Amino acid sequence: MHDEASKTGLTSAEISNLWNTYMNDSLVICILTHFLQTVEDKEIVPYLKETIQIATSHLRDIEGLFMKEKIVKPKAFPVEEHVNLSAPRLFSDMFYMEYMLHMSKFGLTSHAAALAISAREDIRKLYESFIHQAVGINQKITELMKSKGVFIRPPYMSYPTEIDFIKKQDFLTGFFGRRRPLLGVEVSHLYLTGVNNEIGKATLIGFAQVAEETELRDYFYRGSQMSGKILNEIHDVFQESNVPASMTWDSNVTKSTTAPYSDQLMLTLVSSISILGISAYGVAISMSVRHDLGAIYSSFLARAMAFAEDGVNKLIEHGWMEQPPGFADREKIIKKERTN
Repeated sequence: MHDEASKTGLTSAEISNLWNTYMNDSLVICILTHFLQTVEDKEIVPYLKETIQIATSHLRDIEGLFMKEKIVKPKAFPVEEHVNLSAPRLFSDMFYMEYMLHMSKFGLTSHAAALAISAREDIRKLYESFIHQAVGINQKITELMKSKGVFIRPPYMSYPTEIDFIKKQDFLTGFFGRRRPLLGVEVSHLYLTGVNNEIGKATLIGFAQVAEETELRDYFYRGSQMSGKILNEIHDVFQESNVPASMTWDSNVTKSTTAPYSDQLMLTLVSSISILGISAYGVAISMSVRHDLGAIYSSFLARAMAFAEDGVNKLIEHGWMEQPPGFADREKIIKKERTN
């Protein structure tokens, strides 16, 4: 492993994944540091501390790799610059648990994707360890929430008792005529879409209350309204098929108007959440057979893409968006050489 690492450079995929992991873990540390400062339920404290410790170890591991490879590390989000520890809590303890669970799920998928596309053995081993850590946190938070009776399970359905084959094209029907009952996989993605938007809505409502800039308060509030409409549309689909919908978490946001985080950090986090939503909608489209569901997800996707683009534009306008690693601009280099 050492010999390969010393002879073989990092690929563009490996550099990009390490860079993204560093940025995401830096965000997580900032968010959870304020959670830890304000949490009331002492049972949650060890899990907050462990998650912060894991994210911090990721930063150290990646910094060591970048130093060895002579790659500049990202500035990311130093806690002292982006977290106001004296600000009162903005979210409930229930939200703290749900946020950690959500981040562990994201870690499972992103680390697995990074492992799958990595070639160098030391990078593969690194992401393998990251996956094991994400599994551990996910398991612990799930058990904690189940013990408190606040873990939201996907809807139950009847067990299949016989083998059957599809015989009619109306299996795909969604716009006209009788719609067939939802498949288990379709309900799963609708459920995940609902959970993601409930977390997003609560986050956006909280950030809308505390953001310093009026423009950002309006942007966050617009996002919360968008998530609310998506939740209503999902509820309508569930209701039509007699599938129980999940709970809502608006009560998880306090009345505080003091920002625990910088505007830059909040806008970056919202942009990251929007990108995750876009990815999830794309997967849901591919897994939903009924025509009307594809149209619904396409609508969600268009709205999320427009909202995310607005967020990226605001980050760029403020000079808050750190440049991800990229290939050299050969045209720019050639033109510069000719003018010198």
